[in-house]
Amino acid sequence: LCFLRPLLYYFPNSSPNYSLLSLSLSTFSLLLVSTGNPLFNNSRRRSACSSIHFMAQALNIFISTSRSPKPLISHRPPPLAGAVSRFSLTKNPSKTPLFITASASDPNPPVLTSGNGAGSAALPAHAPLPVVSDSGSIEVDAVTEAELKENGFRSTRRTKLICTIGPATCQPEQLEALAVGGMNVARINMCHGTREWHRDVIQRVRRLNEEKGYAVAIMMDTEGSEIHMGDLGGTSSSKVEDGEIWTFSVRAFDTALPECTINVNYDGFAEDVKVGDELLVDGGMVRFEVIEKIGPDVKCRCTDPGLLLPRANLTFWRDGSLVRERNAMLPTISSKDWLDIDFGIAEGVEFIAISFVKSAEVIKHLKSYIQARARDSDISVIAKIESIDSLKNLEEIIQASDGAMVARGDLGAQIPLEQVPYEQQKIVQVCRQLNKPVIVASQLLESMIEYPTPTRAEVADVSEAVRQRADALMLSGESAMGQFPDKALTVLRTVSLRIEKWWRDEKRHEATELPAIASSFTDSISEEICNSAAKM
Repeated sequence: LCFLRPLLYYFPNSSPNYSLLSLSLSTFSLLLVSTGNPLFNNSRRRSACSSIHFMAQALNIFISTSRSPKPLISHRPPPLAGAVSRFSLTKNPSKTPLFITASASDPNPPVLTSGNGAGSAALPAHAPLPVVSDSGSIEVDAVTEAELKENGFRSTRRTKLICTIGPATCQPEQLEALAVGGMNVARINMCHGTREWHRDVIQRVRRLNEEKGYAVAIMMDTEGSEIHMGDLGGTSSSKVEDGEIWTFSVRAFDTALPECTINVNYDGFAEDVKVGDELLVDGGMVRFEVIEKIGPDVKCRCTDPGLLLPRANLTFWRDGSLVRERNAMLPTISSKDWLDIDFGIAEGVEFIAISFVKSAEVIKHLKSYIQARARDSDISVIAKIESIDSLKNLEEIIQASDGAMVARGDLGAQIPLEQVPYEQQKIVQVCRQLNKPVIVASQLLESMIEYPTPTRAEVADVSEAVRQRADALMLSGESAMGQFPDKALTVLRTVSLRIEKWWRDEKRHEATELPAIASSFTDSISEEICNSAAKM
């Protein structure tokens, strides 16, 4: 927090001090935006404003608003010097640039020189280093440290990356490869695997953070109480061909599932569907037509072949409309979800994502429950927008939650496909206006589950999400069970960095009008500084 003191001593009475002072504040606030919370940094302007306001108070900077030719800038040593040990900088007596040390895993990191956004370069080991106190370090994770060393402050990626952990990425060396590739959050999907399996993954991520200096957070995604399939008899997937007859049953089988048979978790399934209904699996990845009902069993013919995955979501349509009466009666958080939430609280996850949120009351109830179970926890609740009910109550849900996820897969099963891009842009805009972080998820790089390179349409889709200023992008099957999880993550990272650089080079400033949050003149200055940093 001593960032400004060298500048004040260098330029106490000259006119350039104001632009230099403003640029330094903007750079510092950009640093706060880039290296704080592992996931949601774009939207938390209030936290950055508070930090800069505290810095101004600590330095006792007073700027006179009179019309005198030399405005007064007075300064004195910060009264809380011992309380600001996370950020401290010093001036090299022989150079004008400021020197910053970045420490993470390296006990003796090189010193960086900042050229006001022009990039940074590490000094060689034999070069004389300025004297920096033990508190003079910026605590960042290993990946951010490498980016700072290579390109300086402006290289830090604003778009965060979430990877779903599955059989393809659950081992320590695989998790470390994802962390090196830029993973900011590891997502565990409670639809799959046991709690013991998920606990092992959490422990491996925590160990990776402690031993290697990464800052990977944990997001737990609940299953939700919507109608879905059961396990596929222990197999990871099943291929369905066109014209095949499959049986959807609510019966409990004591032995192995018969061939071409799928369990359904909803007891009233056979009663609600009718012959001629269209059954969509996993948001339309596979389609069936109901041809016969025999007691608790429903016979269906495949009309669109594809790959069945365990515990995939089921929706059925009748006469071109979604049948949702029974879905509306199901609770948002099931009894299994509550047990999973208790598990997440006990394991100290950073984020809990709630599936198929229908109203803001569900989010408020869950927040109260978390607060009662763990008063000192800082768990953020993410509302997944993936149903018609979510769209109807969008603003209230986002306002009540700590962030939102655009789950385009299940959302595309409940609304026309051509409407999904519009709804995605709308959700992102609402989140930006309400100052809430937003994740764009589902099928970003679906082809990379099987192929090492994405389609050009997928790259365009990723770039559009970045251009809309989404806070995070999420990989699902690409990282959980895909053959090329590292390459898929690399595509997200490189595309995000390229679009962000283009945005800055073209000076495409934020178009969204964010609500004012300042309550005083000093806060207004801090807010404007943060807005300027966002435009950088």
